[in-house]
Amino acid sequence: MMGQARLLTLAVLNRGPLHGYGIIKEIREKSQGCCTITGGTIYPALRELELEGLIKSKKANVRRRGRVVYKITPEGEKVLARGLDRWVAFTKGAKRLLAVD
Repeated sequence: MMGQARLLTLAVLNRGPLHGYGIIKEIREKSQGCCTITGGTIYPALRELELEGLIKSKKANVRRRGRVVYKITPEGEKVLARGLDRWVAFTKGAKRLLAVD
C-alpha cells in the first residue's frame, strides 16, 4: 500500500497546484484535523514523488514570496487512482474486522 503521506499529497495536488505548506494546511483542514503531516514528512515525500515523475515542481511567487509549487502529473493521477482503490479496499476490510458500521 502506498504510504499515507504520499497518497494524501497526491490527492491534494489532484485538486490543483500548491506549495508544501499549502499541502500541509489542506490535509489538516480537509480532514478536519484527523490527518496531520509535518514539514519533516511532507518535503521528503515531495522529493520522492518528483523523482518518480508523479509530480512536477516549479518556482513561483505566492503572496509575493518565492515558493516551490507542486503539480500532479498524468502518471501521478494514475498512481493516485490505484492507491485510492487499495485504500477503499483496506478500509472496507478494516471495518469488517473491527465490526464498525
